[in-house]
Amino acid sequence: MPGLMRAAHLDDFTLLRYTARDLDEPDRRQAEEHLQSCPECETTLASIECLDRELKAVASGIPAAGDLSPDDPFARRPKHRPPPAPSPRGDFAKLAAAALEASERAGDSSVRILAAARGEAGELAALMDGLALSDAGDRFALLYALQEAGRQIAENPLRALGLAQAAIAALERAAPGGDPNGASERMVPLRALEAQACLLAGQAANWTGELEAARKRFEEAYRGFAESTGDEVSFAMVEYSESQRRSFAGLPGEGALLARRAAASFAAAGLEDYVARSRVAEGIALAKLNREEEALAAFRAAAAVFLERQLWSNYVGAVNAAGACLMRAGRLAEARREFARALKSVSRDRHAAWVPYIRNGLANVLFSAGSYADAAKAFSQTARLFAELNLVGQTLIASLYEIESWALAGDHARAGHRLELFRAEVARHRALDPAIIGQLEAALSGENPDFREIANLRQRAEEILRDRFEKNRAS
Repeated sequence: MPGLMRAAHLDDFTLLRYTARDLDEPDRRQAEEHLQSCPECETTLASIECLDRELKAVASGIPAAGDLSPDDPFARRPKHRPPPAPSPRGDFAKLAAAALEASERAGDSSVRILAAARGEAGELAALMDGLALSDAGDRFALLYALQEAGRQIAENPLRALGLAQAAIAALERAAPGGDPNGASERMVPLRALEAQACLLAGQAANWTGELEAARKRFEEAYRGFAESTGDEVSFAMVEYSESQRRSFAGLPGEGALLARRAAASFAAAGLEDYVARSRVAEGIALAKLNREEEALAAFRAAAAVFLERQLWSNYVGAVNAAGACLMRAGRLAEARREFARALKSVSRDRHAAWVPYIRNGLANVLFSAGSYADAAKAFSQTARLFAELNLVGQTLIASLYEIESWALAGDHARAGHRLELFRAEVARHRALDPAIIGQLEAALSGENPDFREIANLRQRAEEILRDRFEKNRAS
């Protein structure tokens, strides 16, 4: 039965097909025999069946996030407030034909925009200056580039942020000259383009931990879609991203509400892959609410959908999140297997932003298992990978864990050397009170380091670094 088995277990795609009754008779019987003797696959199957039931349930209506404060911008979806209706100019058939022609012209231009975003900043700025935003073709090109950058964001969040910021600047320059009655504005409103750029900027800020900047951008995107297209899927895209932001910002209950609302809209539109994305966002919230088993079910069920559709970046993210859940639950062997699956599926080019997080998960498994020397080496590699992405807070936190790991492994000299390097980086970024570094040095000194004090100081420093580089950074 080629492809049905993965090592000693059924793969997620097979379990998804089993749920949908899509396996032929011999494969179905073999799957049933395996499930009778494999509790792990039976648990994963239950997760996938749970997602299948929820997909059917959410399609029946869009819930309001009633537990949000009434003055919360996301308490309810904004009413569609389109600009004054343009005066009729020709029939809609001609407008539709013109829109089709413009969208076809946009393909090559959108590729050039994405290529420029990969190059030097000046190259992107020059290309943006050259866009004729009075032309529908260039508007479609920018729209497609922004949407594709969102799908590719795991490749390089900072690059996506650069594209979003360049687009916002270009749109601000173009806005005063926009003709509200023109054909281009009727096809692709500038306000909708601005909302799409704000959404991308917020998504990138979620990745880099700049949560206050992300909040502002998502609120701008929400208003922008209300003042332009007013479509439910666009609102859901913003809610899905805001759900993640709130969970990262310590508001997981609100994050879960928004994730469910977004999932309902995606299900109503038949966008099963985005329903699965929303399930991952809900899983993040559930994990932060210490509902680990429910979160694990959400991640595994979503991973099966991503695997079926070969959405590898999303698949890697869901598997990585499942591994983190298992690690927190103390199921270290299972966690290590999940992180290994994610690492095997990842591409350094297409999923560069995921690699250090997966490596960090593996390092934490080693640390939790007491394999301190191996953990130290893994954290060192993780820190280098975070540094390549210019994620300063995560780099310093990984270095802290490396120092503690070398100390616990008994290599006090190496721990001290890494502390000196850490001290230099902290000073360069003005990231910590020097007193904390001094206390760490004192705890590491002598033949019998104070491991409890080292752990306490690492935890204090980690909280400060997360607050410094994640919660309070503004655009």
